[in-house]
Amino acid sequence: MRTAKLKEWVGRRPESMPGQTVLFRLHAKQGGICACGCGQVMNFNVDKIDCDHIVALIDGGENRESNLQLLLNACHKVKTAAEASARSEERKHKAKAFTALRRPKRGAGFPKAEPQRSATRKIEKWSLLS
Repeated sequence: MRTAKLKEWVGRRPESMPGQTVLFRLHAKQGGICACGCGQVMNFNVDKIDCDHIVALIDGGENRESNLQLLLNACHKVKTAAEASARSEERKHKAKAFTALRRPKRGAGFPKAEPQRSATRKIEKWSLLS
């Protein structure tokens, strides 16, 4: 018996979504179990199931079948929130490093001058007249 090797689905654009046959292949490949590791069985008729990128597109992942997994909707929300939090932390560290490079060293610059006198303040010493 000869088994036909199926061609891997690749999205033409980042927003391209896989078809139903790709979703069924992913479901079969995962054994009908959520890919997050919770061990719950997924049922297309009952559960809300999301197709998720293992490595997010924003993080350099590709829009292809080998980078897709099926997750229950609740598990997908948790994973997405964790990824967003990690991206936020990374941005904070990069911003801090960038501002540290641009910040001048303390103490550098001109020496502090005496404050200027204002016209409304009384001058107590008349050194020029006396």
